[in-house]
Amino acid sequence: FGPFQAHLNGEEISAFKSQKVRALLAYLAVEAERPHSREALAALLWPDYPEQEARNNLRYALYNLRQVILDQQAEAPFLIIERETIQFDPEKSTGIDVCRFTQLLRQEKGQPPDPKNLEEAVRLYRGDFLEGFGLPDSLELDEWITSKRAETRRMLVEALGMLADYHESCGEYSEAIVYAWRQVKMEPWQENGHRQLMRLLTFNGQPGAALAHYEQYQQQLQTELGVR
Repeated sequence: FGPFQAHLNGEEISAFKSQKVRALLAYLAVEAERPHSREALAALLWPDYPEQEARNNLRYALYNLRQVILDQQAEAPFLIIERETIQFDPEKSTGIDVCRFTQLLRQEKGQPPDPKNLEEAVRLYRGDFLEGFGLPDSLELDEWITSKRAETRRMLVEALGMLADYHESCGEYSEAIVYAWRQVKMEPWQENGHRQLMRLLTFNGQPGAALAHYEQYQQQLQTELGVR
């Protein structure tokens, strides 16, 4: 979450040869649940290159990636490399903030959400997924980033709403308001979030603030969307 960052043993990794190597690490780490064919990875990162040249570029990128994450000399490497496939070891994916975030928010059907899991997930979200990152010559990768960004934002908004609901049910209105405010800022056009925030402000003894928020939101709808 936020701008691309990778750390090993507490030290930031900065020896990536190119943005393509960073993209390779990010894609493999976040999509660690399955192996990826070399052909597909080459096409993802070098879509306009002849197949053999793209595969050669992938080989060089993979070599640099293994160097900077010290994978070749590790007793338990991060990467599972086969003749035709590459996979980030899913057992190590808990060190990836996006993977941990997703894991925390996976709830079994019919089970109430765990507030501690929700709070940890919300803390992990330091900014949009791969903020400011992209490859101008790889439309498919940019589409993947955009899709993952939208998915994780939606998950965050849902988590914020559930946390606000939880603290409201406990009569902890000040705590609930913090999450409701953040939810509204993330999704300014989601009416349920505004309703929740106004209700919480009222329950917290701030009816004037609730009314002011209503009038502000009403004006925003009229000005920007032309609706009542």
